[in-house]
Amino acid sequence: MSTDSGVDDGAAIVDRLVAASVVRVDESTDDLALTETFRAEWRRRIEQVDDVPTRYLALLLEADPEALSIADVSDGVSVRDGSGATTRTVGEWPSRAALVADVAAFVALAESVPAFEELDGAERDELVARLRVFLESCPTCDGELTEQADGDEMMPAISCGECGAALF
Repeated sequence: MSTDSGVDDGAAIVDRLVAASVVRVDESTDDLALTETFRAEWRRRIEQVDDVPTRYLALLLEADPEALSIADVSDGVSVRDGSGATTRTVGEWPSRAALVADVAAFVALAESVPAFEELDGAERDELVARLRVFLESCPTCDGELTEQADGDEMMPAISCGECGAALF
């Protein structure tokens, strides 16, 4: 989305996260950083979600957790819902670690950001996606994250040096 001035709504997203004490501006660098309170809550949620991510995802999707499954696909993981006449894909992530991080972020943001549930799906997805850049370690194995620059990509690839999970 864009405003009338053509400025991306990224600033509005950042303002919302700052107002909810999810992120703060580091005064020495002018960079954004997670608040310690939100970082601790997100980490707590990651530990909960890591055991059974489909249970939490089912709550978010209002789906039957028994009908959701995680499948490895060529470029990551796919979550599928087999509750209907045909199985349908409900989401794709670059890895199980990214899935766990996003589901945990969704739960933590729902508790931290006022009126989070009233945002449309695209706005909620954008808020969740922007948080993954703040991870300091792998959500599933706690390994160190490494960055690989690719000349063609706008954003470098970030993955776990221990388990190889892709996060971007």
